[in-house]
Amino acid sequence: MRPFSGAAPIARGFAVGLGLAAAPAGAVDLRLLPENPRYARNPTCADVTVVAPARRPGTHPLDDRISPNPALSPMSQGDSAICFAYATADMISQRVGTTVSALDVATRYYFADPSGLERSRDRALRNYLRRHPDLAEEIAESRNDTEASRERNPGRKPYFDKLEDGQEEAATLLYNLGGLCTDRDLPSFDGYGQHARTFGALRWRSRVAAPKISWRSVGGTVPRLRDPATDAFNAGWIAHVERRCRRKPLPVPLIPVSDSIADNQLDFMDKAARSEPGLKAGTDRLMGMIDYALDRGRLPVVGYSWYVLEERLPKDPDLAADHSSPIIARRKAGGRCQYHLQDNTGEYCARMRPGIRERCDLGRVWLDEDELRASLYSVIYLR
Repeated sequence: MRPFSGAAPIARGFAVGLGLAAAPAGAVDLRLLPENPRYARNPTCADVTVVAPARRPGTHPLDDRISPNPALSPMSQGDSAICFAYATADMISQRVGTTVSALDVATRYYFADPSGLERSRDRALRNYLRRHPDLAEEIAESRNDTEASRERNPGRKPYFDKLEDGQEEAATLLYNLGGLCTDRDLPSFDGYGQHARTFGALRWRSRVAAPKISWRSVGGTVPRLRDPATDAFNAGWIAHVERRCRRKPLPVPLIPVSDSIADNQLDFMDKAARSEPGLKAGTDRLMGMIDYALDRGRLPVVGYSWYVLEERLPKDPDLAADHSSPIIARRKAGGRCQYHLQDNTGEYCARMRPGIRERCDLGRVWLDEDELRASLYSVIYLR
């Protein structure tokens, strides 16, 4: 997580109209929370749970034959490194009342053409774009930070299923394009596991496709995600997504509100080590945002370190373990304020830290406020 200052195949990287019902001009849009609220902690840590749509059984082929049952667990990203897309999909799903596909969220984040947002008919989204005139450049900057895995990809080519990392705010905004795709249409449980055959076929076909073809569906992204070796593969994946997805119009515009106190977890660790002035006040503000969102029926997504949940292995080269997860509830237990974090890695509770594992059930973990604050560096929710 990095801070950010039903259709036929969609050409030009999903750049199509949004089809959102806009509020009348001059009216207060009751679908959205206030634009500039005053954040404050819930003074009593009152119990609250944000209800998200349940994932339908059958979106994983082994729902009834493996434990824990995928139908009862949070969506798992499997071996992928796109936790941002799973957390964003959870946040969007709660807002629209339908479980959307995390793989569709990731596909649109990497390849959609941001210029399509300018054709929005929704007043709230147009206002957001006017307040952020550099949005296209910011999305491009975020995409240019994308890395590609070396696993079975020694050249680190930008194949979709090898891309790592992303940014929730940009992913949310780009999901205003083209309509939503349900997880039933494009299953995301276990990351890319259910699409191995499709990826294998695409790799074979892309080897024989003319590399000089101009693939329009990837034309809206950044040069870093373009390559003669991968354009045909990625265009084929986008076409597969559009064949599978019976897209539906969004019932509300997706307008993100975000804040951060560090660029990433390493930056947060550096600021904490230097006891940077204002860090505690910044964390207090982020906690206020979490309480504000929960108390108003929104699902906040937090940027934090995975090592809060599981100890770092001595040989693990990742010192920070940036991670992204939604907070789904709050309660007071034993005199302490606790927050219910929904992990999306598919990791078993038994492997988590002592003291944490006892508060974990099917990947959902109750964290004491101090445990959450220890690495919290960003928050995002939807208006």
